[in-house]
Amino acid sequence: MPQLSCKPKHYVCVSLLLAVFWHSASAAQPMDLLETWRLALSHDPQYRAEQAAVEAGGEHRTQARSMWLPTLGASATAGRAGRTSNTKGAQFITPTMTSEEVEFNTSIRGGDLYSYGLGVKQPLLDRARLAQSRQLRLSAEVADLQWQSAQQNLLLKVAQRYFSVLLAREKVHFLTQQQAQVDLIQEETQARFELGDRPVTDTYEALAHAQGLQAQVLAAQMQADLAEADFTDLTMQAPDSLLSLPLQTPLQAPVLAPLTEWLTDTVQLNPLLLMHEKGVSIAAEQVAQYSSWSSPTLDLVGRLGYEKLDGSGRYGSALNKTDDWMIAVQLNVPIFTGGYRSSKHREALYLQDKNIAEGEVLRQQIKQQTRAAWLGVQMNVRQVSALQKALMASQERLAATRLGHELGDNTTLERLDAENKIAQVQLELLDAKVSLIIHQLQLAALVGALDEAHLLQANRYLQVL
Repeated sequence: MPQLSCKPKHYVCVSLLLAVFWHSASAAQPMDLLETWRLALSHDPQYRAEQAAVEAGGEHRTQARSMWLPTLGASATAGRAGRTSNTKGAQFITPTMTSEEVEFNTSIRGGDLYSYGLGVKQPLLDRARLAQSRQLRLSAEVADLQWQSAQQNLLLKVAQRYFSVLLAREKVHFLTQQQAQVDLIQEETQARFELGDRPVTDTYEALAHAQGLQAQVLAAQMQADLAEADFTDLTMQAPDSLLSLPLQTPLQAPVLAPLTEWLTDTVQLNPLLLMHEKGVSIAAEQVAQYSSWSSPTLDLVGRLGYEKLDGSGRYGSALNKTDDWMIAVQLNVPIFTGGYRSSKHREALYLQDKNIAEGEVLRQQIKQQTRAAWLGVQMNVRQVSALQKALMASQERLAATRLGHELGDNTTLERLDAENKIAQVQLELLDAKVSLIIHQLQLAALVGALDEAHLLQANRYLQVL
């Protein structure tokens, strides 16, 4: 029995230990692109603002449907009122008598007033209302496209900020390594100069390179700090541990369809172009809303009312009570609006022309972005291949130059140049690899296809340090 009572405490302890161990293990794991994306979904303020705007735009569907549903209104009144009426020239008829020139007078001063009414209206024909409802439905479709665009923009932002941190950190790493080598060269050159084995110009060259590298390292560290701050703003988490992009591992060259196919898909599927097409349709409905033939309206209307006024007046006690109801078809035709409708119609036509012209400009811009991204992928593939070969050659050159410098066959300037060249090639290769990945993501976004699967594919280029 005592053992049974201890088990729950034992399980609690074990559970806590496992939870701590799991948290420590998860915290030790480097953050990849997918985890960064999920953090950004919850914490990026711009994305949350766009999400709220999209949800607000989705309400336009409900508003569009409501415009063709019947409207029902009720009213009720209670208070004090007065009324005086006078009717002359009436005819009074009873079964036994007829009287001409009859006069009816009633008077109520400060009587009790009670009334209520119920009215209903069902639109039957209203071209302006139809245009407004179509505009609302189109704007709801625009909101859907905005949601797609917002998600893709966030995916691109996640990749760009993730790789910005990687690039900035690697630049600091390469420059720091280069600075350490140059410092060693400077110390070695100074020692050999003191022994009379090196000219004084070598010491000046080594010192100049060391000071220049120190300034570059400081600038690179500042860029790394800024990139990390941008990453934290996006995810609300510091990029303490990220994956790395290996230099030596070759990237698999993507197989792309011809540029003409990408341009065709872009024009048909790009979210921004689709949104603009919806905007042109909205402008066309605005034109129809103020056309002269769309001004008459036809509605089914109904009313049920009751009013009672009870009190006394000039002729004694009086009671006025009215019950009425009505159901009818109501036609409204505006005759003259002071030129307002014709002016709004001309304005809508001008705005429609403006939207069409802006659409052509946007189409050209999107196609140019597609060309740039497609050509960027092609160029980056060749760049990566060439720079990987250049890196191997630079490493061999550096090894030979170091040996030659020790033997006195190469000058200090030649060794410094070799040290600088290998760091430069390393940075160029890393930048080309990142550009290759980003250009592929941009291409997918331009045809409205960017999703988590593309981030997962980009993750395959990365590895644990």
